[in-house]
Amino acid sequence: MTELQNKYFNTLLEQADKTGTQLFLVGGTVRDHILGAECADVDFTAKNVRAIAREFAKETQSTCVPLDKTPGRETFRVVIDNNFNFDFTEMQGNCIEEDLSQRDFTINAMAVPLKDFTAGTTNIVDPHDGKSDLKDKIVRVVPGPIFTADPLRMLRAFRFAATLKFAIEPETLKKIATTSARISETAPERIYYELILFLNAPRVFDFLNQMDQTGLLECILPAVAALRQTPAGQSNDWTLCLEAFKTLEDYLSSPESLSLVKEAEAIIAGRKSALLKLSCLLQGLDTRPPESKPSTQSASEESNTVSLLKSLRASNADIHFVFQTIQCQKEAITTRLNFAEEPINKSGLYQFVKKYDAELIPGLLLACVVSASLSEDQETENFLEATRRVSDFYFHRYLPSMKSDALLSGNDLIRQFQLSPSPLFRVILDRVEEGRVLGTITTRIEAEQVARNIINAQ
Repeated sequence: MTELQNKYFNTLLEQADKTGTQLFLVGGTVRDHILGAECADVDFTAKNVRAIAREFAKETQSTCVPLDKTPGRETFRVVIDNNFNFDFTEMQGNCIEEDLSQRDFTINAMAVPLKDFTAGTTNIVDPHDGKSDLKDKIVRVVPGPIFTADPLRMLRAFRFAATLKFAIEPETLKKIATTSARISETAPERIYYELILFLNAPRVFDFLNQMDQTGLLECILPAVAALRQTPAGQSNDWTLCLEAFKTLEDYLSSPESLSLVKEAEAIIAGRKSALLKLSCLLQGLDTRPPESKPSTQSASEESNTVSLLKSLRASNADIHFVFQTIQCQKEAITTRLNFAEEPINKSGLYQFVKKYDAELIPGLLLACVVSASLSEDQETENFLEATRRVSDFYFHRYLPSMKSDALLSGNDLIRQFQLSPSPLFRVILDRVEEGRVLGTITTRIEAEQVARNIINAQ
């Protein structure tokens, strides 16, 4: 705890003493404190937290934001700075033990009186022996109707296990198996948010298998049922999806093993790695091959994947990422990136890179893991070599060229050639832009000559 954070704790303690309020640090804050991990959000509970939160925000000149206005469950966030918050939640029940008995897992069902915490003592309220489960690295559900009260907690069990590298206790897994269908009672956006947090953990393959065995995964992603029915040996068979997923996690943990350019590692890091894993799970849903040209139809009319993501209330940005990544993967597998083989088809290489752009590297990586699941070692190595050529072109030719101004614009075509806006504009501008990127057109005069030749050929 920093000196500034300690100052805020003492300010809050003085305020609680004045009002006779007993404040407790609870949940993940206590768990992370015991584990020695940093915690950006400090969770408190007490009676009448509305008054406490507002007075504390006023005292520290901070912003107080209501997170949950449900009577009896009010939650308020006091924003200390961009990386540090105090969250205050109304105590459930008449005492701290009753409150902790309504939480999700034993490792999150512990509390420490604020007075003891600031004094540096370890007076932990632990009615369900969460401290022992922390020591044994076990995720165990608190006794009672915990999963039926909030079915999302089933998914959170896997998220905590994957993030903390803990094991889920067998009886907890059994309860998930018997309750899994009730996840449908949860708001889709909450499920999606938790799913992405789960996939964002470094290694989730074993937990994904466990989730599948309990039936929870199929309840979250109903399309899994259809993938199981695909004849074995086809690229969209569920078994192959899982095999590709495992290989993908191997690559993500050691991206240097692909020998792609260094810049590629940053693109597949952070939250993008979770979306890439999701793309891997869903890449078997659409058997339609990608079109050679961008479609004029909306993605929702084309893709089962998009329909599924929309049902989970994923953001448009996430839907676009997953859809384009899968389409890039499919086209790369279908073409085997033959345009990147010697002698390189520079126009084909440019068109492929331009089509997928921001999703190119994720799509290529997904193609690599699918190829590894389907091909012999030598074929896989040949494909990896083609992938390296494409990524090298993207980072060292395509992206740098995007920082330069275009040689011709639509206004230039109107003024210079007296053209009216038409589809011909796009043909000319695309041809000139391709030549500029590839280095075959370097001046305005050369660009105008290309435009003139295209116009005369019409």
